[in-house]
Amino acid sequence: MDDVTTGNSPRDVLRRFEPRPRVAESAEEKGVPPVHWPSLGAIPAQREWPELGRWVGELRERYPGLDSYVVPACWYAHESLVVALQALKDHERIAYAVTSPASSGTDWHRAFRDITMLLHQFTADLRCGHGQEHTTREAFDDFVVDDIARRRRRAATVALGHSDETTNE
Repeated sequence: MDDVTTGNSPRDVLRRFEPRPRVAESAEEKGVPPVHWPSLGAIPAQREWPELGRWVGELRERYPGLDSYVVPACWYAHESLVVALQALKDHERIAYAVTSPASSGTDWHRAFRDITMLLHQFTADLRCGHGQEHTTREAFDDFVVDDIARRRRRAATVALGHSDETTNE
């Protein structure tokens, strides 16, 4: 038999050891873009809030140094904190995807260090930043309901041809 037909030619043998492109198996690997909270509509926000809330809770459990001086109990009420925490969440999602290089965990921890310093600066300017460590689930849920309603009002205002500025927000 001929080497070409059996697949045993040197070229075929080498091809077996070449990395093969993987097919994306999960949302992390399908190139899900980062979440941009300022432009998020009501329906995507309704989906993202519980995920971000859960992730922030888990992050605070994993890293006990994230006290109220870094992530206050009312973090969700401050857009700068929400945007920074979301960026960190998105970074972690990509850093720990199956297709990420082994060094990406270290990159995530560098981003964690940088974002933590940024969060500390943001929180230092808040009046609410040095109180209780945890918020109630009810306070978070009430805020989310209000935020979704505000986003719906803004979308309706824009859809009616009025400028966003007329909503006084």
